[in-house]
Amino acid sequence: MNTFNRILVVLGILVALPLCIALFLFPVPILQGLGGQMQAWAEGLAAQPPVLRIALGVLFSLAWLVICVLFLVLELRRPSPKTARVEKVGGGEVEISLKSIAERIAYDVDQLPGVLKVRPRVQARRGGVVVEVEVDMAGDFEVPVRGSEVVEVVRRSVEEQVGVKLAQPPKVRLRAAPRAAAPKGRVVTVEVKKEES
Repeated sequence: MNTFNRILVVLGILVALPLCIALFLFPVPILQGLGGQMQAWAEGLAAQPPVLRIALGVLFSLAWLVICVLFLVLELRRPSPKTARVEKVGGGEVEISLKSIAERIAYDVDQLPGVLKVRPRVQARRGGVVVEVEVDMAGDFEVPVRGSEVVEVVRRSVEEQVGVKLAQPPKVRLRAAPRAAAPKGRVVTVEVKKEES
């Protein structure tokens, strides 16, 4: 929303700057022209049937209300946090980026045998972080055993190595790929999902 606010402010200044300068330099002809234009609009509206005027007024009022409420909600909502607080620190307060947590998870899970690709998503929540991990595995494997291994690695990475509390148990999605289709090198990708409000 910050970028959008800046764009609106810059556009507003670019429009207001020449208009205000022209109004200050030539106030009489500009105000007379505006008055004549307003009078023409008023006469055009007066010529319309009252039902049409009321319907258009209600329609434009509702549209303006929706736009203003939308801007207010976007302006007042808290931005999603991009860092999480490290718990096990004495004498101060330390925060770590969600991207760093996701990279640590990806690195640690990638060390497990048979892992082809790791896609962690980390969101900051009240009381810690929420972690979802998608893991592509090569060949045949026992889902409960591998799932437990990945969950334990994620838990250790986040809570013990990084020092951030998990707000809920990690969510793991395993996908099997045939061993013949497995690439020679491992690929690790990292995604950080922002908190939705």
